[in-house]
Amino acid sequence: MNINSENIYERTINTLKSIPNPKTKDVDSLAKKYIKENVDVEGLYPYIETSGSAYRIYFQVNLKRLNDLYKQIEFIEKNSIHFGEWWHIDMLLQFLKRPVDCEYLINKAEKYVNSELPFVRRLGYVLMLANPQKETKYFKRISKLFHNDDEYYVQMAEAWLIADLCVYSPNETYEFIKNCDLNYKILSKAISKICDSFRISDEVKNNCRALREIKKNN
Repeated sequence: MNINSENIYERTINTLKSIPNPKTKDVDSLAKKYIKENVDVEGLYPYIETSGSAYRIYFQVNLKRLNDLYKQIEFIEKNSIHFGEWWHIDMLLQFLKRPVDCEYLINKAEKYVNSELPFVRRLGYVLMLANPQKETKYFKRISKLFHNDDEYYVQMAEAWLIADLCVYSPNETYEFIKNCDLNYKILSKAISKICDSFRISDEVKNNCRALREIKKNN
């Protein structure tokens, strides 16, 4: 049964208010309930820039109903003007249809990282964490995505991606850090993330840590 979206925002807010100290899992449970009941969530759209819960539910329900990665990306692009916080981007990974088309996502990322919108640039790097970063054969293409960016949340996404690449392609990542011209803020954060990872060997961590002073003094 298709439930009309009239007053869906009030219904959503009141439901969450009825839960003591609602957490993200409560928002997700409500989104899953809307999906199961075929609730029309378009009524949330006017509120997605002012309500984190409305934003998360609107994207989650719509993306989960699109049983096709390409349609999901089309929906994300259509709504990219509403990206305003780091979590707006990072949450999207968990809703993408698997397995992903790595070539397709890399092609998209090559476009996104050059966008005028900072959170679209962040999206370009974050999308690589959906599986492309695990494939060594894509390392060279992914490495070409990195740019010196003045936006903090873009820099942090670049650092995150470099650290994750190091899990799957440690030697290639070490050589990239050693030879690239990315600014120290990005590389220092990437090395910190590498050193904090439980999935990277001590040898690789020590090698990358040794690069920090070299890069700092360049």
